[in-house]
Amino acid sequence: MTGTTLHVAACDGLTFTEAMESAPDGFALLTTPWRYAIVTTAEARRSTFQGVFEARAFDEHTELRWLQDSGRTVLLTEDPTALPPSFTPCDPVNAAGTVDGGYLLWGKAVMTSDGWTTLTTERIGSLRVPGEFGRGDRVELTTREYIAHDSAHGNAYIAEERLLSFEVSEPLRGGKV
Repeated sequence: MTGTTLHVAACDGLTFTEAMESAPDGFALLTTPWRYAIVTTAEARRSTFQGVFEARAFDEHTELRWLQDSGRTVLLTEDPTALPPSFTPCDPVNAAGTVDGGYLLWGKAVMTSDGWTTLTTERIGSLRVPGEFGRGDRVELTTREYIAHDSAHGNAYIAEERLLSFEVSEPLRGGKV
């Protein structure tokens, strides 16, 4: 593990549309009371999604988080030049190291079209994710965790996590699926 600085800036009182103006050109996870949607950031910028109360827009370098309650918008990046000038800088996360990981998405790839793949499972339904994955592939939302040390006690902890991309999930190491 090597030291990494995660730069953070925030802005309060933004609407969803205003927040998306500062989002990286990648993908957005939109949470509404009715559904969970995965869209391109460009689509999120040009559409009015009804009832969105939380959004996370990201690419491999930057993540933007928005909450409807206060309009709080936070941008996280390892590149300080990517922080919007209209945002207020916050304390950076000085990580002792990073660990890349991911969240396995439910379902297996069944169909690909227009750069998106449909994952499906009988018990839950289907979900379209960005990327072209082979039939039967499992997909994960990849992440980077920032590990910091507690100066008072010396314990290591995950200080922050940032979303990166969608990728084929690696099989379990040494185990059977």
